[in-house]
Amino acid sequence: MSVPRVHNRAAAPSSGLVTRPDAAGSCDDGERGSSSVEFAILFPIIVALLLAGPQLSMWYFAREAAEAAAQAGARAASLSEATGGAGQQAADTYLARLGTGTITRYSVSEEATATSVSVHIVAEVPNVIPLPGFSPTVDVTVVRGKERFTTPDSP
Repeated sequence: MSVPRVHNRAAAPSSGLVTRPDAAGSCDDGERGSSSVEFAILFPIIVALLLAGPQLSMWYFAREAAEAAAQAGARAASLSEATGGAGQQAADTYLARLGTGTITRYSVSEEATATSVSVHIVAEVPNVIPLPGFSPTVDVTVVRGKERFTTPDSP
């Protein structure tokens, strides 16, 4: 019959702490405070990633609004009886009606030649991510052929 071994408690001085060197959650003295350093490094990255989604969606909506406004302006300016500035006025009206809240500031310009018209819109998007020097903008240009009536003799 085997007798279990009895440890002599008086042989080793006890510090009162129970340590298990093979435990999964143990950390030696070289890793103390590493989790707070990791948190300090990763927290700004996580916050930037969380804000990147709303910023991207606001930029995308502003780009779509500017594209639609430029299309409306080019359509209005390409008519044969259109006056000068009709495209710019149509794009301004469209953006004033749709782009409030998503577009903070915008500028519309119109250029016309004998055969085509182009409407150029530059718009600023509100900034959600507080990074220095980061100001999202949208730049859209739409070119459309002018409506004109020709005869078989003139192209």
